[in-house]
Amino acid sequence: MQGLFSRSLSPHQDNIVGKYESALLCLGNLHCYFGHPKKALEAFTEAVRVSQMNNDDSCLAYILGAISNLLSKIGISSTVGLIGSRYSLGNNIGLGTPLSIQQQLLVLLKRSLKRADMLKLTSLLSFDHISLAKFDLKHVQRPLVSFGPNGSTKLRTCPADVCKNLRLSSHVLSDFGTDGLSIANDNGSFSTSWLRNLSDASSSWHSSSTKPRKLITNDFDNFHFHAQPSPIPTSVLQLAGSAYLMRATAWEHYGSAPMVRMNTLVYATCFADAASSSELSLAYVKLIEQLAVFKGYSAAFCALKLAEEKFPSSTNSQIHLLKMQLLHERALHRGHLRIAQQICDEFGVLSSSVSGVDIELKTEASLRRARTLLAAKQFSQAAAVANSLFTTCYKYNMQVENASVLLLLAEIHRKSDNAVLGLPYALASQSFCKSFNLDLLEASATLTLAELWLALGSNHAKRALSLVYQSLPMILGHGGLELRARSQIVLAKCHLTDPEFSVSEDPCAVLDPLNQAAEDLQVLEYHEMAAEVYYLKAMTYNHLGKEYEREEAAARFKEHVTALENPRDEEDSLVY
Repeated sequence: MQGLFSRSLSPHQDNIVGKYESALLCLGNLHCYFGHPKKALEAFTEAVRVSQMNNDDSCLAYILGAISNLLSKIGISSTVGLIGSRYSLGNNIGLGTPLSIQQQLLVLLKRSLKRADMLKLTSLLSFDHISLAKFDLKHVQRPLVSFGPNGSTKLRTCPADVCKNLRLSSHVLSDFGTDGLSIANDNGSFSTSWLRNLSDASSSWHSSSTKPRKLITNDFDNFHFHAQPSPIPTSVLQLAGSAYLMRATAWEHYGSAPMVRMNTLVYATCFADAASSSELSLAYVKLIEQLAVFKGYSAAFCALKLAEEKFPSSTNSQIHLLKMQLLHERALHRGHLRIAQQICDEFGVLSSSVSGVDIELKTEASLRRARTLLAAKQFSQAAAVANSLFTTCYKYNMQVENASVLLLLAEIHRKSDNAVLGLPYALASQSFCKSFNLDLLEASATLTLAELWLALGSNHAKRALSLVYQSLPMILGHGGLELRARSQIVLAKCHLTDPEFSVSEDPCAVLDPLNQAAEDLQVLEYHEMAAEVYYLKAMTYNHLGKEYEREEAAARFKEHVTALENPRDEEDSLVY
């Protein structure tokens, strides 16, 4: 709701009217921010009463947006009993059936959008479009009345609706003057001044860049020095920037890494001056995560050091969480399980003990704990944690997260030699991914499905190979180093397992993907998968009768196995 409270009173309106309900609105948002949903709703309810008594339609529209923001932030399950009767919204829209919390949220969002459009509240209209995009991203929209011959059977999210709302959010901001937000004396002189001084600023920037100077760690500082002042209010710029961050989040879900980077870079370049600290640090987090996935931990930690100079991790929770995530991933890849478990414990301490608060952080902690137990080959404990996490995600309607949990359960059963039990989880995860258009995660689920079929015997090698080929375009086009290496390993194993395939006739079909996987895993320092790569290479060279290459691969295999079984300098995993 940041940037939405800049509305001004009309000249004929009493100065007292509107201040009390606006104060209640701010109070409710503060309660929501600090994790007190019941107190937030009490403040919003009182604000609604006062706004209706004073006929303050503008404030009422903002309150509807704030209530929808409350519902989307604190978790679906924790809102049960907060909104009063489950029939309340249903009666207002002419339905006699109770609505779920998810449907109530959608009704509130659409009602707030309609009021904002009628009252020409441009900032609120933009905010509601962003909120609807967020809702469409994570929820399958079922019809309010879903029976009869015309009942809809659509059970998928719609990326087109997400893109439409985000585009409309930016479109209405281009006409921000109708909301009384533009500068009163803006007669076009700014645009003339900008065009006249643009060439001077560019030449000045170029001349300064050719002179010897200290190393500039962020080119934005240099750009900002020569930039012209913006005529657009900060609150409007913040909403426009939020739309770009939301685009980046949407493409993260859909699995397009280039679009994630592009939208995040647009935000960091064009909206950094008006951005809040939390949103700007979120943009840095997204970019550093992309570096870790595609360039390895060395590049990611170098960028993290620069980010910590701007946002100290001691004061910025997002940067601190990112640091812990990177350290945990690297510890798992290196086989430093004691350090990984220590970081998992820190995750648990950071989350609030209040039910319904910090749900995403609690989910992250449980997911990493299950992965740590899986790496330690404690399969039953890992499965128990994952099952408990699935229940939590289902309780709070976190269906997107459920897809990842189901995939983790399939992986646990595969590594515990229970491939048959893993198949239903992989298929369920694949179904979730299709419903929410999680294309990259769906490709990963398809790859896991291929591994499970391969584990059932050589008779299923061709089916597994078909699944691998089905997932390769998405993985090679948008997947990170680990996912690409994993797909190459599974491809080589499919060929080696197939009784009709002859290594001597086509050795490149096996060795080329293994060599590529070895390069990617060397960047990640992933000992377990690298050991598997060199084991397969040694087997292949043995079939080909190349003793020297076989011994070399066997030696590298031994190095990685030794690093896993006898980890040294574990404390180095906490240093970057």
